[in-house]
Amino acid sequence: MLKKILRGAGTDAIKYFPVRLVPALTSFITVPVFTRIIDRADYGDFYLVSSTISLASMLLTAWLTASIVRFYWAEEREGRLNQYIATVVWASLASLIVGAAVLGGILLLFGGGLSEGVRHLIPIALASLIFNQFIQVMQQLMRAANRANDYAILSVASAILSTVFSVYFVAVSHWGSYGILAGVVAGNLILLPLALKNARMEGSISPKNFSPSITKQFAAYGIPMIPAAISSWVLILSDRYIIGLSQSADQVGLYGTAYNLGDKIMNLVTLPLLIAIGPVMVHTFEKEGQKLAEKVQTQLTRYFAMATVPLVFGLAVVSKPFMTVFTGPEYRSAYAVLPVVAAGVMLYGVSQIASNGLAMHKKTVIMMQNTFIAAVFQVAMNLLLVPRFGYAAAAWNTFGAYLLLLVLMWFRSRPYMEWTVPWADMARIFGAGAIMAGVLSAAFRRFDAALWLLGAEVIVGIAAYFLALWALRGLRPDEMEFIGEMWTAIRRKLHLGGRAA
Repeated sequence: MLKKILRGAGTDAIKYFPVRLVPALTSFITVPVFTRIIDRADYGDFYLVSSTISLASMLLTAWLTASIVRFYWAEEREGRLNQYIATVVWASLASLIVGAAVLGGILLLFGGGLSEGVRHLIPIALASLIFNQFIQVMQQLMRAANRANDYAILSVASAILSTVFSVYFVAVSHWGSYGILAGVVAGNLILLPLALKNARMEGSISPKNFSPSITKQFAAYGIPMIPAAISSWVLILSDRYIIGLSQSADQVGLYGTAYNLGDKIMNLVTLPLLIAIGPVMVHTFEKEGQKLAEKVQTQLTRYFAMATVPLVFGLAVVSKPFMTVFTGPEYRSAYAVLPVVAAGVMLYGVSQIASNGLAMHKKTVIMMQNTFIAAVFQVAMNLLLVPRFGYAAAAWNTFGAYLLLLVLMWFRSRPYMEWTVPWADMARIFGAGAIMAGVLSAAFRRFDAALWLLGAEVIVGIAAYFLALWALRGLRPDEMEFIGEMWTAIRRKLHLGGRAA
């Protein structure tokens, strides 16, 4: 049973991989374009506004997105999917539209001290909040139903369409950072019919099936997650404001670009795994019981480390040539931020795995407390160190805050669900990552930065890592078999696609 569950999780993670691959690839297109057209101050205004919109989206929908995955199978068991689907659709729409209107009114009345650049972006940013976040909610619905293909299609289509429109508005229409947000609105607006069609396949979307009782259930579980979501936002994005206040919008643009690249690269691996882990843990816990769920959690921890540790080591080696290739000259000095951000994102992912005991037992208040403590720590350290040491301190403070969050989640989950960390396997994984970094540094340090060099480093790094992991006995026979099966399946699909073409 354990192997079956883990294979299912691995298969789902591979299905979710395009969900992160496409945004990462689009970033490799947009960042070189945007950083050569949009000046750092305008980009800084964009990051400040988009950070505010991100906070608003958490305030308005975090209670709902937290509940969607947790309650899908419970409602399916009770035969209430029609009410569940309708409630998700209409509660999210009402929350987003009313919330955007209130936020717009507040900014209109009290935003006199904002810069002209920020005020210019607010209307289109509010529109992006409504359309983008509704599509995000519909994606979570597909995730809860274990419809990985539909989730991936909706997510990939959103990324591609938004990118195409954004590049057009920035590069052709010369709208500056306004064009990025306009592209998000246009891309997600086109996808609304598909999102609603997907929801209707699960159940009714008629407002007649809206259920106050399900809404109350969502609220009881999800509202304590709003402070946790706000705290997560503080951990991820509040440093932009402190940099802006103590430095300048120019420095926000520099830091935000490097941070965004590091975050996208890591999320290419971490998010498919985390997206797959959540439903797998809930399904195992509800259907098979806690003992098996604990074993699944241990193995998923190992797989998460196997996938993320080499990325951190790799970015530590290639961050400078990477920034040289993919950003304009004004942005390249922030290369040292990349590996620090990568390590922080990895720790955040592990903290999500560590919190499964709290999530399964619906201890969302404790999760909120943990995230709040880590956020307060980060803000305090940023206020203390950023004015003196600049944006580099913000990256290290984020890393420290994620480490604190991991420790808190681990220790406070233990009374509810035992999390056994496979320390021997962890040592092998870190050892293989260190060997890979050494190989990359020795083989490529004398070459000038170029796209071909980055491609070669990726290929050599992957080969060196897996050879080192195999030599250190970090790969098990059944895992080698699974990797072989997945590689064969990918080759078969590519072959069939080529024949069809």
